[in-house]
Amino acid sequence: MKKLKFFILFFVVVSYSQLSSSQNIDSVSFNKKWFASIDYGIQMSGIKSEDFISSNYSHLIRIIVGKWLNKNIAIQGGYQGRYFNAIADNDKHFYDFYFAEVVFNAKNILLSKKEDNRFYDLLFHVGFGYFQNHYYGNSAIHGIIGTSNHFSISDRIKIKFDIGAIVGWDIYQGNDDILPSLSLGLVYSMGKI
Repeated sequence: MKKLKFFILFFVVVSYSQLSSSQNIDSVSFNKKWFASIDYGIQMSGIKSEDFISSNYSHLIRIIVGKWLNKNIAIQGGYQGRYFNAIADNDKHFYDFYFAEVVFNAKNILLSKKEDNRFYDLLFHVGFGYFQNHYYGNSAIHGIIGTSNHFSISDRIKIKFDIGAIVGWDIYQGNDDILPSLSLGLVYSMGKI
């Protein structure tokens, strides 16, 4: 958990420095920056070798709405859920997870500003959310972290491949837990960034 807190603090500091350095950006190029996405994928409980069994995989649904603040940083919020399986039993562990994240466009941050290839973007996202565990009847705040690969198929639509995880204490076994996921989705942008 200390590593997660340090990681979140690091991204907050980086995002603040990026926001403060973006005051001279042309406002015309950022007049349409809202986006929405829907993902469908798989998730499992845990990442140990014994967790990689077929009965531990379950479906994942994620819905996101966000806004680019500049070419490098966006904020987004969303919902992830329905249920996950666990190796301890054969039950469906129903949950709802509502989250908020900061998104960093690694391609724009790391590469030259002159390169404007919009076919591909590499995004990192980190945040936290409210996890309602309906199976155990409890709720808690947990972290969320991930990376997304976006491939443009038109000016407004991108295909997204996301690798992420919900991390926290006592999600399903009473200690540090993780729900890793892989998903494929569509992103609809209200304009070019």
